[in-house]
Amino acid sequence: MTRSQICRISGLSLLIGAVAFVVHVVLRSWITAGVDPSVVAVQSLWLPVNVLGVLGAVLVLLGMPGMYARVADSMGLFGVVGVALIAMAWMFFGLFLSLYAALVSPWLATKAPTLVAATAPFPAGIVVAFAVGLVAWFAGGALFGIPFIRGRLGPHWVGYLLPASALWVVLGDFVIAPGGPAANLAVNLLSNLGPVLLLVAIGYLGFQTWHDNALSAAHPLPLR
Repeated sequence: MTRSQICRISGLSLLIGAVAFVVHVVLRSWITAGVDPSVVAVQSLWLPVNVLGVLGAVLVLLGMPGMYARVADSMGLFGVVGVALIAMAWMFFGLFLSLYAALVSPWLATKAPTLVAATAPFPAGIVVAFAVGLVAWFAGGALFGIPFIRGRLGPHWVGYLLPASALWVVLGDFVIAPGGPAANLAVNLLSNLGPVLLLVAIGYLGFQTWHDNALSAAHPLPLR
């Protein structure tokens, strides 16, 4: 398999994973709007919606190396660190939280519903992991976004959207809906916009990776 084929598959994986996870965010925002977590976790839609999130998160992680390979020549050391930090943060916010919701939350809602109620405190380990992951997300987005902001890569908006997506997580969780899922669907969607902003940015880069390598495969350079 050639490098072009690997990048093409990676770009498509990233694009499909980003779309799948955005759909997961929208559906999860819909089914949790105004419903206590201990109730929604045992509903029939909860498991498939979060399995969709797991699959989307995995595809995003699998596609990120190919996305980085496309822009590596313009990135340097900061780019390597940036994409590694984004991937680390996504392992928590994308993959772990979706797996936890799919595998653990329904069991807790059945056996110990008070532990998943809206008023239940979060375990200290989850809080620490959330804080570390959020710092990694912001730092990684800022480092990876520098070449886009400076114009070495395009488009510019990708460079601004990557760190802004981490800041929106803070805004959504502590300002827009600090008490958990909001009763209003629009507010609930707004509070969950952080991952969507991240996936719009890297999903677009995944599309570029797939598109550019698909064109090179369809129109190979002539031998000299």
